[in-house]
Amino acid sequence: MDGDLVCNFKKCRKSLNKLAWVTSCSHIFCEEDGSREFNKAYSCPACESSLSGTFDIIRIDLQPSDQYKSMVLAGQKPEVIMEICSRALSFWTYQSHQERVYQEYIASKVKEKATQLEQYYEEVVSRIQSELSSMKLQQNATKKDLETTKKKYSEVAEKLVEKTRQCQKLQSMYDVIRRKLISPINYEKECPEKVWNGFKNENFILSLSSADAVLRKLHTPSAPPPPLANNGCDDDFVLQPNHTPVSGVLHSGRHSKSRSVIKCL
Repeated sequence: MDGDLVCNFKKCRKSLNKLAWVTSCSHIFCEEDGSREFNKAYSCPACESSLSGTFDIIRIDLQPSDQYKSMVLAGQKPEVIMEICSRALSFWTYQSHQERVYQEYIASKVKEKATQLEQYYEEVVSRIQSELSSMKLQQNATKKDLETTKKKYSEVAEKLVEKTRQCQKLQSMYDVIRRKLISPINYEKECPEKVWNGFKNENFILSLSSADAVLRKLHTPSAPPPPLANNGCDDDFVLQPNHTPVSGVLHSGRHSKSRSVIKCL
């Protein structure tokens, strides 16, 4: 207590160093709380004891003057003085004990609360550590998956580069072969010359029939065709076109003669 008494009002608890109110039930209150509470009722605000006696409540000066100290017990017998001092010391001892009990109560409450907080935060720390361990395991698994994925990606990228290189190579070879095949010079070199000549001449061959055979087919369609000679070739037939240009036939004048080529069967 550091030598000072404190107000016994629960909501106050301030140190007393000047004026105070003392009760016969060994409680003491500050000037403000004592004046307010004792004006309401003559009962102790701390233990609610009745204070109806003349000297059950007194107002004291905690810093008495030297004249008061000289006169307050003057003329009293030593036995009275010793009794007064003994009761005053008992009051002081009781206040000191109550203050110690109150402080111990406050300390126990604080300790209990601290224990509860300690248990709570231990649980929080334990839960956080568990979550941290789980997250570390998950992180390690994720790192392994990432490394595996990177490795697969590298392999696929290498395969893609190789396939792209092969594709470009094949494309280049295809372009070379294609240009080689569509080149006119190479195409003429690969095909025989006589095939080209035959193909070119074939488009300009005009087959001519005998005029008698044509007239015979027109007038007698149901008559059987004349027998063909098995040996030799028919006589050459000369067709004289009249103002009718024929492709592949050479003529020198208006009545020029053209001879058709009749193949022997």
